[in-house]
Amino acid sequence: MSDYLPFLVLGITTGSIYALAAMGLVVTYTTSGVFNFAHGTVAMVSAYAYYTLTVDWGLPPELAVFVVVLGLGPAIGIVVDRALFRRLQGAGSAAYVVVSIGLLVALQGLVIILYGPTSKPVPAIFPEKVVDMGAVNVGYDQIAITTIAAGLGLGLALFFKRTQIGLDMRAVVDDPQLAELTGANASRTTTLAWMLGSSFASLAGVLLAPTLGADALVLILLVVQAFGAAALGRLVSLPIAYAGALGLGVLGQLSIKWVSTYASDQTWLAGLPQALPFLALFTVLVFSKKGSFKELTKSVQPRSTTATLAPGSRRFPIGVLTAIVAVALIVPSIATDSRTTTATTALAMLIMFSSLSLLLGLSRQISLCHAVFVALGATTLGHLQADGWPFLPAMLVAGLIVVPIAGLLAIPAIRLSGLFLALATFGFGVLFQNLLYNTSWVFGTSGQVAIQRPTWFGNVLEGTNEFYFFVLAIAVVSVLTIELVRATRLGRLLRATADSNVAVETLGINTTAARTVVFCVSGFFAAIAGALLSAQVTTVGTSSYSFFQSLTWVAVLVAAGSATLGGAALATVMMVAIPAFFTDADVINYQTMFFGIGAILLAQAPNGLVGLVTNLPNTRLWGRLADEGPARVGAHAARRRQRLAPVSSATGGAR
Repeated sequence: MSDYLPFLVLGITTGSIYALAAMGLVVTYTTSGVFNFAHGTVAMVSAYAYYTLTVDWGLPPELAVFVVVLGLGPAIGIVVDRALFRRLQGAGSAAYVVVSIGLLVALQGLVIILYGPTSKPVPAIFPEKVVDMGAVNVGYDQIAITTIAAGLGLGLALFFKRTQIGLDMRAVVDDPQLAELTGANASRTTTLAWMLGSSFASLAGVLLAPTLGADALVLILLVVQAFGAAALGRLVSLPIAYAGALGLGVLGQLSIKWVSTYASDQTWLAGLPQALPFLALFTVLVFSKKGSFKELTKSVQPRSTTATLAPGSRRFPIGVLTAIVAVALIVPSIATDSRTTTATTALAMLIMFSSLSLLLGLSRQISLCHAVFVALGATTLGHLQADGWPFLPAMLVAGLIVVPIAGLLAIPAIRLSGLFLALATFGFGVLFQNLLYNTSWVFGTSGQVAIQRPTWFGNVLEGTNEFYFFVLAIAVVSVLTIELVRATRLGRLLRATADSNVAVETLGINTTAARTVVFCVSGFFAAIAGALLSAQVTTVGTSSYSFFQSLTWVAVLVAAGSATLGGAALATVMMVAIPAFFTDADVINYQTMFFGIGAILLAQAPNGLVGLVTNLPNTRLWGRLADEGPARVGAHAARRRQRLAPVSSATGGAR
């Protein structure tokens, strides 16, 4: 038993940090109704700020903590509330999800630009001493962190129950107008809640930094483990969130000991400690009885003005598809081999973005686990080829194998709306990556899978052009099928369901079946895209498709336009072509940052950039220019004649 005591102490310490982050989430959600996917990013930014203050500027750690937690944290909360989420009032939950994902993506890209991708060592906050408790030594930092979390948790509970501001925070989310009638300032109260929640996230990031270092991805991933604890408390209970965080922290550390002692030969279980919070998140969301989770954001504007993800076009995009095929056919004749290789990748990514647009743009379901479907398509293809399967049958079977996985995810998850569907798919994606990527039926113990190029009449398509035209043919068939789904009765049903699920169900139509089918179709074509992408590079590994890519793909597709084929094509160009033509190492980081900014700015724009361009002739400004243009030209000519008239008279008189 004494062997487990160090892990128990570590678990309580880790759980206390999770608890701080989870309580910050609960505070902002219960007050504003907004679940902030970028909560971990606030912690990450704070950790880097602490690094700058202590290492670069030489401030004492205690003063740096004070500045970050009580200065930077509240400032971030004000900006997030007033500049980002306040402008979305009345929008659907999808808008808030997209904006918070955009913020996460943008800030991570910015931090990597400023500090680089490598981890930075961070000075300790507390004395590096231990207290001998007989069977185990407990560090000063562990005692301090546990005490701080417990004290702040108790103080927060008393704050909400005993103070007027706390009572106002609880009242504002239920009915801001009614709360204001009682004398509460809803706007100020919401901002205070964001300041408080962001301060808790900042404190969690600063407390993690001395142990983990300032690392952009690791800090985000660890702090978002608080999502599981918050879900245990139904996103509204501070005591349950605190207790759940402690429990998950202890279970995570004890599982490290258990795996190393009893299951060391099962290498895939090495990810169990990191997977437990996301297992809790996914399980609680999916298997809770209907109605356990309620969205607190309320849409008060007409659907036409609040639709974050515009419904897909009813018309078949024959013009766009013809243009894409025409351009694709001439690429090999005008491009070098390296550019043709880039175009091959772009065609595969076009399939992926088109499949994702079925969810985001057509049925308005936010999937944050698409990278899992792509990875499964790639690895299943490699395993089937290793068993002697030809490429085409193996690729199709890889897609079909993903279908039931997507269905099993969709059937319970689809009954969750907006925010909670996004959370469930996010939890599933991270859980799958941490726990199942290293299993034999995905990437295996080696972490890599080899893929062979297809053969045609006995000849391997090793040539750049040959493989390009092979991928082009599959891309045309795939995109054609996806667009037919949009144009058929299923597409019309999904558009109607996205507008008003209740209205469609009153007609006796089973909307769950339609939404599940489109989830499965999307998963199938994502797997096809993964198979083609893997055949392009011939080897894929566990780092090829991380959970963060799913977030980036959502951000870029929303920015480009999620409702039409044109948006998927533009997203492909933005994702693939730009890094290929601009090869500087920072381009990818700037690209990621701008994707996030684009998602933030265009979260409420129907069909993103494509929608803005295509709707430009219908705007009031364009109409004014069109109407006034000829009149302005005529007026300018008249004024010119008036200016020249005296000159002409004078000239004539001189003669």
